[in-house]
Amino acid sequence: MNVSWPERREDVVVALRVLAAEPPALEGVGRDPRFPDVTNAVHWLVDDTAWDSADPVASVGTILRDGAEAEVIRAVVAAVVAVSDRQGAVALDAAWFGDRSWCEVRQLAAEALTCLAP
Repeated sequence: MNVSWPERREDVVVALRVLAAEPPALEGVGRDPRFPDVTNAVHWLVDDTAWDSADPVASVGTILRDGAEAEVIRAVVAAVVAVSDRQGAVALDAAWFGDRSWCEVRQLAAEALTCLAP
């Protein structure tokens, strides 16, 4: 199935790539030097989609192709929100990367990337 918002879908895919990647060496005050950085990735995946409060299945046809994609997105968003709840939305990137569940975020993001691959 094609989606009606392919540019938005690409933002989600890019965000998943950032979240799945090995954390980079941090600059100065503990910030991610990449662009997009982890803050943008979380923003694009969670804030721009509202998947933290709305089921991703509602995005089937617009951003996501099917229920399987919604399921993997639901899991990665839940993991990211759990880290945010513990660390705080404005915590330094070092705190996010050091969170006890960051490995789970990375694994779930990698699984979601595989599912969303063209």
